[in-house]
Amino acid sequence: MRTSIWLGQSVSSLGSSMTSFAITIWAFERTGSALTLFISGMLIMAPKMFLGVFLGPLIDRMNKKAIILISDIGAGVCTLTLFLLLRADSLEIWHIYSLNFLSSILSSFQYPASDVAVSLIVPKKYYVKASGMQSFSNGKIQMLAPIFAAFFLALTDMSVVIFIDFVTLAFSTLTLAFMVKIPFDSKEKGQKFCLMHHLQELRKGFSIIWDSILLKKLLLFMAFINFLAGLTYFNILSPMILARTGHNVKILGFVNGAIGLGGIIGGLIVVIMPTMKSKVRTMFLYAGLSFFLGDFLFAFGNSMWTWGMAGFLTSVFIPPLIANESYFWRTIIPVEMQGCAFSFKYAMKSGMIPIGMLIGGILADYVFEPFMTSEPNYLSFIFKSGEGMGMALMFFITGILGTCVSLRGFFNTSLLEAEQESENSSDEKIISV
Repeated sequence: MRTSIWLGQSVSSLGSSMTSFAITIWAFERTGSALTLFISGMLIMAPKMFLGVFLGPLIDRMNKKAIILISDIGAGVCTLTLFLLLRADSLEIWHIYSLNFLSSILSSFQYPASDVAVSLIVPKKYYVKASGMQSFSNGKIQMLAPIFAAFFLALTDMSVVIFIDFVTLAFSTLTLAFMVKIPFDSKEKGQKFCLMHHLQELRKGFSIIWDSILLKKLLLFMAFINFLAGLTYFNILSPMILARTGHNVKILGFVNGAIGLGGIIGGLIVVIMPTMKSKVRTMFLYAGLSFFLGDFLFAFGNSMWTWGMAGFLTSVFIPPLIANESYFWRTIIPVEMQGCAFSFKYAMKSGMIPIGMLIGGILADYVFEPFMTSEPNYLSFIFKSGEGMGMALMFFITGILGTCVSLRGFFNTSLLEAEQESENSSDEKIISV
């Protein structure tokens, strides 16, 4: 049963990623504007940021399987609409904006519900391994989706890629509907919606997070990581490599493939290797290694192989980090309130990425790039001057910040004490049940 839901969602995600890649190429060729891609990305992020704060109690009261099924069906309708518009030669940029916005609303329900579903069908001792399997799938998707999309685009056209996405969504929906059983035994089942009760549940969910020293600090740490990733990784990595290689798309593709390979290997490490005793220290150790090895190599690298190694080392440590972080959310938050908790977590983490992207874009265009191309350049003894070197300097700065914050967390004794308390309390809950 657990394999069925994992397989179905993985196949569906592969199809969706292929469509996303193809649409990005289509939109950029149609407009020639990077702003178009930024607006499209914001319309994907915005509903997760704002709706995520308020949807939690609804997700906790509703049937998780029904939420995922409805979201998959809605995504299928969006994909079919996209396919029909393209075949009719009527597809416009505003259609993509609208469909991205609607798909993001559906995802705001689906992602937290899927996380709660994992807590319901996976035993506690396999929580970390389950996250590792998901990271393994994400790594494969990140590496294979551009390859498959480019292959089909070269042989046919974008409508075929979108049709494949529709088929994978149908496979995921049917797999979930007929092969997966997700328990639904909520005390709130059948209760009518009441705004006051909804707000009380929101406040209760927030208080559980905020009263937990461990969850509160881990949430702030992950939000900070996403902010730094928005500054560089999600924002200026591709422009930096293109600027420093004379717009060599093959080198950029190689680096993206290395990032995907790192995610695959990292996921396998989580699945195969035994779980370390201190999950908190594991988190901060892997975060520090990702920043120290990955960001610094991106900053000082000057070849395809160096950037490829940087991409691999950046991503290989992320699956163990995420797997151990999600473990605490599943064990500390009661399962009947995890929808509220996960929705809030997604809202906080998703919100930091576009903020980082906006600030990073401004800093790259108006501060660091002009500084590194100006004369005299006071950092020429460390960095070469030229196009793209200002963005490389930004990777150096995020590497320092991320490494220092990770080291501070690694040696924070209060977090270790909070981890021990959470483990003891969760074990007592299991025994009492």
